[in-house]
Amino acid sequence: MRIITKSDTSRRRIAAVGMYDGVHAGHKFLIDYLRLEAGSRRLTPAVITFSHHPLSVVRPLEAPGLLTTLEDRMRRLGAAGAEDIIILSFNDRLRNKSAREFLSMLRKSYGIDTLVLGFNNRFGHDRPQTTEEYRKIGEEVGVEVIPAPEYRGPGAPVSSSLIRRHLLSGEPEKAAEALGYNYNLRGMVVSGQRLGRTLGFPTANLKPSDKEALIPKPGAYAAFVVTPDGERRPSMVNIGFRPTVTDGEGQGMLSIEAHIFDYTGYLYDEEVVVEFVKYLRPERRFASTEKLREQLERDAAKTRKAFVAPL
Repeated sequence: MRIITKSDTSRRRIAAVGMYDGVHAGHKFLIDYLRLEAGSRRLTPAVITFSHHPLSVVRPLEAPGLLTTLEDRMRRLGAAGAEDIIILSFNDRLRNKSAREFLSMLRKSYGIDTLVLGFNNRFGHDRPQTTEEYRKIGEEVGVEVIPAPEYRGPGAPVSSSLIRRHLLSGEPEKAAEALGYNYNLRGMVVSGQRLGRTLGFPTANLKPSDKEALIPKPGAYAAFVVTPDGERRPSMVNIGFRPTVTDGEGQGMLSIEAHIFDYTGYLYDEEVVVEFVKYLRPERRFASTEKLREQLERDAAKTRKAFVAPL
């Protein structure tokens, strides 16, 4: 896998353009098709993606939380079979290119001979609406444009925006089916108020490593936590504002706390990964910390049961 961030015509390539956030089942299907076409044309299979989500430039207030960091996206694209990954910076200059100018740039700067047009994919500020329009424009600039078939596998229809909706609705199982893996969140373990320890449930308090990462719906989850030793450990995770125990200064601040079952290692200032498996319940305020402790015991029992059953 090669990462390309500047003009490179050392290979003749077949490529597909997209954000590829999450590198979900539909993306993998597209890359499989890309590789198949690359073999018959003797071209290098490449994907063209962007360093930041286009909406962060076009309509910043509407930019979504991301399913993968750029680093994770590159790793997953490579694992899916992309030999070259071309990273473009989505800026005003790029956003104002017409489809013709964009295709011409891909050929001249990156050696793209063939472009696979993903299902429902559009590009160029003029937004041609049909594959035939893109095909004619491509002919004029020397790029063959071919359509990709629609993904109809497990979880279909699949899109990054739909996966985000699943996660924001407390449906990590549906997100996992579409992604092909559990949605995960990477973060540094930071010091907290240590109230979990007094309740018998010590927690690792996470600060997400990527400020653009999507935070799932607040509530309690069954999850895996991948500790620095690489072990995936059954855990109970709470996302929320801790209404029972938070007052004054900490009020209104979202917290992500993971209780890792049967683990006593030191995690402060270490990076861990939380894999969300099952939504248990929404966050709520309890009449006392004792009532909260009783609920945590019920959550723990439900979580352990979830990990005994097939996940």
